[in-house]
Amino acid sequence: MKGTLIASLLLIVMIGSFTVPVMAQGGVTAGFTIQVKLYYLCVCDLTNMQVVVSDQTGKVVATAMSNSQVQGGDTSMLLITFRVNTPEYWLLLSASGYASFSYNLPWGVHGSSIITVQNLGGYYYATILLRSNPPTSPIFGS
Repeated sequence: MKGTLIASLLLIVMIGSFTVPVMAQGGVTAGFTIQVKLYYLCVCDLTNMQVVVSDQTGKVVATAMSNSQVQGGDTSMLLITFRVNTPEYWLLLSASGYASFSYNLPWGVHGSSIITVQNLGGYYYATILLRSNPPTSPIFGS
C-alpha cells in the first residue's frame, strides 16, 4: 500500500512537471486560415493591399500583403494563415492600399471587418468593403 502511494505521488509529480510548463506557455496552439476578399465599388485597379489581423485585445496576430496589381477593383483571394497560443473569440481585419485608373494618380483605400472565431482555429471567410480615404466622388466609389 505504501509503495503504490509513493508511486502514485511520483507519477503525479512527473505528469505535473511536463504539463505545467505547457500551460504556462499559453496552452494549446490554434491554427487559423482566413480567406479574405477585398471589394471596392469602383472598376479600377487595386495595388499594394495590406491586411492586418488583430485579436480582441488589439494585438496584431498576422499580416498579409498583395503586391500585385489587381484589375477591376476585386481581388480573387488573399489567404492569411497563422497560429496563436491565446484564446481567440473575434478577429479584426483591417485592409489598406491604393486604387487607381491607368491615367490617374493612385488614391488610398481602406476598410475593416470583424469575424467571430472559435478557440480551436479553423478556416474562415471575410469580405472587406473598401472606401476611399478622402471622399472623391460617387463615380470613384467613395
